[in-house]
Amino acid sequence: MYLGLFIAGVMFIPMISSCGKGTGTNASTANAQINLINVSPDVHPFNLYSRINNSYVQFGTTNYSYPTPSGYFLLNVADSPFLLRPSVINNINITNLLPAVSVFQSNVRYTWFVTGLVGDNSLTSLIVPDTGSLPVIGRGKIRFVNTSANSPVLNLTANDTLAFSRIAYKGVTKYIEVTAGNYNINISASSNPSVALVSLKNVTILDGQLYTIYSYGLTGRADTAAFNAGIILNSVPDKYN
Repeated sequence: MYLGLFIAGVMFIPMISSCGKGTGTNASTANAQINLINVSPDVHPFNLYSRINNSYVQFGTTNYSYPTPSGYFLLNVADSPFLLRPSVINNINITNLLPAVSVFQSNVRYTWFVTGLVGDNSLTSLIVPDTGSLPVIGRGKIRFVNTSANSPVLNLTANDTLAFSRIAYKGVTKYIEVTAGNYNINISASSNPSVALVSLKNVTILDGQLYTIYSYGLTGRADTAAFNAGIILNSVPDKYN
């Protein structure tokens, strides 16, 4: 795994534009910052819809495909609730993948994981706020989110030091402080902690930054749905706050 390239892609903060553009809404102060990630191996790409004038309108043109994070974008909470619908030509298929979402608050960052499986009707949303207090000088913060639908409870070590233990599916830890620097991250079954299910090598944790490490995919698979892990930079430049 070329982790350096992976992290560079995941941690790149794209240009952010207000959700009011193109929707007829100008209440930019009502924006939340959303990072939407499709981590369901068997759901097809989908689009995001917001409610405008009592009807649902597609938000942007992004197709949210497994397992690529969207990067943070602005979403006007006044346009809630929000729906996810399959990406299809000419919007013929208007089936809602999940119940409408209206939990977002203005001026808060969130990661919105779409996890579970279509095949067993377990598709679900896991929405977590990405805010936390700043670490002390010389340290960063990490947390762990388990979005792997069939995983056992998991441990996570950073440079062979146990950081999180017995994290079940849809479990979200609190942020913990670690010394800024480079880490080898191993994720293993809590019942067999000496055998890594996945490893992220040479992960850089920067001074003053907050990160989410997350597991996804399915254990026991060797294809594109195989168990894996990613990392998100949760700290957004001040000009977007």
